[in-house]
Amino acid sequence: MRNRMTKEDLLLEQWKMASELHRHMDNMIGQRFHHFVTVNGILLSALGVIWSRIAPGANQGTIVRASTAISGFGLVFSLAWCFIHKRGYKFHRYRKAQARIAEEQLIVDNERVLNLYEKPLNKQKLISVSIFERVPTYTIVLVLAILLTVMWLITAVYFLML
Repeated sequence: MRNRMTKEDLLLEQWKMASELHRHMDNMIGQRFHHFVTVNGILLSALGVIWSRIAPGANQGTIVRASTAISGFGLVFSLAWCFIHKRGYKFHRYRKAQARIAEEQLIVDNERVLNLYEKPLNKQKLISVSIFERVPTYTIVLVLAILLTVMWLITAVYFLML
């Protein structure tokens, strides 16, 4: 005899997949953050090393061109980070919405059985969340990416004007 899946079984499987993809997207946001911060740190270090090694009578043109190239790469890289982060967060929200919809539809014996995605963390009654913890990590990372983009733009313009 063949087992047939019920609508509830399918909704539960859909919820599991959406939850796993949501968690995976969350991990990817963290990994991208670490990679982008590392590259920006390397670029800033390279810029610092170049400018700390200036000797009297050194070829300033080469140093300025190298600094401009590093700043330009940092600018493009940080701008790409902004777009990639924003796109990744949209996928993250999409997977969360999929899980929430599956939760809302999963009713067993006229009772809703799952509610993990019903409310955001700061609106849950289970724990108290301070005002500082309510700022989404996404916003903090995006602000950092924008600040680095602006910093690289300023340094690139500065070195182009030398």
